[in-house]
Amino acid sequence: MPNNSKLRSQRSLLFSLCALLLFAACNRSPSSANSSNATKRYSLKGKVISIDKLAGAANVDNVPISGFMEQMTMAYAVKPPEMLDQVQPGDSITADLVVEPDNKYWLENVKVIGRSQTANKPVAGAEKDKESK
Repeated sequence: MPNNSKLRSQRSLLFSLCALLLFAACNRSPSSANSSNATKRYSLKGKVISIDKLAGAANVDNVPISGFMEQMTMAYAVKPPEMLDQVQPGDSITADLVVEPDNKYWLENVKVIGRSQTANKPVAGAEKDKESK
């Protein structure tokens, strides 16, 4: 019976290890299991290249966002879309980039930190028109 006892001991050890692994796998915290399913927010800084008010979006050349993306120019939806009335091409902005798990993304809290150099310049020929009148 010494062999039977040894076999029983090995089975008990194997069963205990399996139970321990199963318990450890099932006892994970919800935050670690759902961390990839959470909406994430990043600080964005960039320059407005163009605006599409019908689409409610702006093309922004953003600086690199640490841990998320390199520098690139891309279209971002802006929420609320009325924020687009406050920006113009050439403006430097900051905003919150909101990214959902299904890869939907948009900008919120858009703030102009530098106005376009062309915003306050008269249109070429406009001064000549004034002088001729």
